[in-house]
Amino acid sequence: MKLCALSFGVLASFFAQAAQSIELENDKISVAFDENGNLVSLKNLAANKDFAGGQNLFRIICEDGLIQEREVFPDGKITVSKTADNRAEISYGGEFPVKIICTIDGDELRLDAEITNASKSKILREFQFPMIKNVQLSPKNRLIMNSEGGELFPSALAYAASKHTGYKSQDNKAVERYGKYPREVSMNFYVVEDDGCSLYIACEDARFDLTLHLLRQRRDGYKPLFLDLAMSKFPYLKPGESQTLPTFVLSPHVGDWHVSGKKYRKWADTWYKKMPAVKSVMEMNGWQRVILRQQYGTVLFPYSDFEKICKAGLDCGINSLLMFGWWKEGMDAGYPDYTADDTQGGDDALRESIKKFRAMGGNVMVYFNGQLIDVSTKYFKERGQYICDKTSAGMPHLESYPFGSDGTGLKALGNKEFGTACHAVPEWFDMLKSYVDRAISLGANGVFLDQMGGGSIQTCFDASHGHKVPFTDAMYYKAEILRKVRDYIKSKNPDISLGVERATDCTSQYVDYIHTCGFGYNYAEKDKETGRPILKSVPTFRYVFPEAKISDRGIRDDTDIERRVNICLLWGLLSDVEIYRCREIIDAAPNYKKYLAEADRLRDKYRRLIMNGTFSDTDYAVCSSKRLDYTVFVAGDEMAVVATNAYLDGESAEFSIEGYKFAEADGISAFNASAEGDKARVELKRKALAVLIFKKK
Repeated sequence: MKLCALSFGVLASFFAQAAQSIELENDKISVAFDENGNLVSLKNLAANKDFAGGQNLFRIICEDGLIQEREVFPDGKITVSKTADNRAEISYGGEFPVKIICTIDGDELRLDAEITNASKSKILREFQFPMIKNVQLSPKNRLIMNSEGGELFPSALAYAASKHTGYKSQDNKAVERYGKYPREVSMNFYVVEDDGCSLYIACEDARFDLTLHLLRQRRDGYKPLFLDLAMSKFPYLKPGESQTLPTFVLSPHVGDWHVSGKKYRKWADTWYKKMPAVKSVMEMNGWQRVILRQQYGTVLFPYSDFEKICKAGLDCGINSLLMFGWWKEGMDAGYPDYTADDTQGGDDALRESIKKFRAMGGNVMVYFNGQLIDVSTKYFKERGQYICDKTSAGMPHLESYPFGSDGTGLKALGNKEFGTACHAVPEWFDMLKSYVDRAISLGANGVFLDQMGGGSIQTCFDASHGHKVPFTDAMYYKAEILRKVRDYIKSKNPDISLGVERATDCTSQYVDYIHTCGFGYNYAEKDKETGRPILKSVPTFRYVFPEAKISDRGIRDDTDIERRVNICLLWGLLSDVEIYRCREIIDAAPNYKKYLAEADRLRDKYRRLIMNGTFSDTDYAVCSSKRLDYTVFVAGDEMAVVATNAYLDGESAEFSIEGYKFAEADGISAFNASAEGDKARVELKRKALAVLIFKKK
């Protein structure tokens, strides 16, 4: 390959050259390539839907001297051969040889690629693959991304086109939008639904190496041209180096994202080893998340308030406390010292308050940050700056989380800065073990490690830490350190829970609960047929990994309570009660408290199903109305249907489950349920919710 600067017109002419296709076909899909390796067909036969755009499958970005990112195009010999009825091989020569093996299996095109840097001095930084260039979509398409556990976008094209950068990127050539797995993206796939068919794009990488889920709207100045769907890896190959990539999957399948989710889970079962949650988590409905002392020094809740906090929660079925800001420096300050607060009697006084809280029937989970190091601490100056993630310039990566009080200065001028610990450094595991020891010494029955499930994790460039540079498989190390922390906890006391912030598949298997981030109650669109509002958050992670116990997030005041709590029940989530950003307890939101008491009554009554059963979204149940929201939970020989009416004055529907007989019902607000043979008929006024129990015949 040689460096080229091709215009869009030349590229279009090159890709449009007619050539004889090599076709792979079975009874579900057909895939075809022309003699230049261009994907000319990716079709689901049953739906007669073709996603292919007639262009090649990848982009290569190299570093060449002072030029850090330059696209290179194929110019060497290209060979395309059919090696079996279900298998083809495509090879590209040149400076950066690429070999792609394409195999069809059922409704999947499975792609294995080997890339090589045969140049003399360049670095192969980025390989965007598989790339469906000029993807063929109708205006009715919907995009499902797994950012923060599942997110719906009414149009893939609109999603891609919405990330203009001003002058920072080449928006005249392409507007790009992407999510990083496994960081803010919880699973390594995304889906485009279109015309009753879906395109599943996945990477099966059990090393959990950084993968970009990339959408590129190519442009000619201000004129949009094509939409490209892709994934991207960052191999940083030096001259003479090669790499075999993990398997990628393109599946144009019939059905929606649920089918895609089942595909991903089938692969995940080869490595996902989830242990059951501890008893205290299996029995909880959620927690009050409370900051005791703020970053700016104010004590919002002294240790003497613990009995009041516990009683407020127990009144509405919440028996747990996620305890933030319990140390002298206050929330998001002083890490990793967590200095005992001698102004309140130190750890002895805190230990006594925790003891009283637990004696009332409560759980206390103690907050620690799993990676931040306050740059003002002695630890940072003596050790932290060396074990922190480093930027490509060799400097510690810094983050800031300023809290504001009565003034504006703390927010406008800044307050605290933190380095982020590199999880490849063994010393940091010793630090996390010390957090566990501290929580046990305080008499708590839970340890919470903030930012450890995913999310804020940096690409470290410090080779002295013992990892590859750049450190693109950092989440593999993060998952491993969580596994070791869990094992350490079990060796001390198997009944102590471990929780993290953010839901990611590779880390979720090692924890008892997840304090989610990014979950939202806003609507993305209205159903075009019924007018029913459709949530922007989609329960993809909850569906693929129903064993993982995750919370809601974002009910911070006393408004729109019924709808939002109903969604929490609908998905079987734990309640994260964070009144006024953790500055108050549930007593400060009387509407929320009253409705939560009703919701928790149902949780307690049907815990075996809606909290500890298997969340199945809309699988199994048939509903006669398209205007209700409902989900299904499975446990043993029972199923529960949770149904709610979010927007109509009233609606009725009939539910049935094949092989099951309706047994009983309960609910909140104005609902009525009755038996209709093996079926159940339910009437729901606006914001009402019903739980319908079915038993196997």
